[in-house]
Amino acid sequence: MNDGINDGMTGKKILKNERGASGIKALFMIALIVAAMYSGFMFAMPYYKHNTMTSEAKEIARLGQDKEKTLELIYEKVQEIGIPVKKESINVTFDREKRIVTIKMAWNVDVDLMGFYKKTIFFKVDVKE
Repeated sequence: MNDGINDGMTGKKILKNERGASGIKALFMIALIVAAMYSGFMFAMPYYKHNTMTSEAKEIARLGQDKEKTLELIYEKVQEIGIPVKKESINVTFDREKRIVTIKMAWNVDVDLMGFYKKTIFFKVDVKE
């Protein structure tokens, strides 16, 4: 019965790891990678939503609609993206002389990493087109 593997160069046998330690290391590394990906996802999503909302607000402001229509379009996008902003918290102003639409809103998101780490992130959108 062969207890090891011949390395072919020196004729020495490399013993097999029979304790299973490499299996535990592999499971630990997989768990660490999964935890890092989860943490990255939990922190990246609020920033992605902020960037998406800023981009959408610029596009809506470029349309040059009246104040009420702009507010409705913005609030529709807020709901679609899933941002915790109330309609009353969205500030839309329209300067008819200069044809400038200003959209302002702010919100915060609590990020909780399985109870180990909690952080509140504040976001603000201030678009002038």
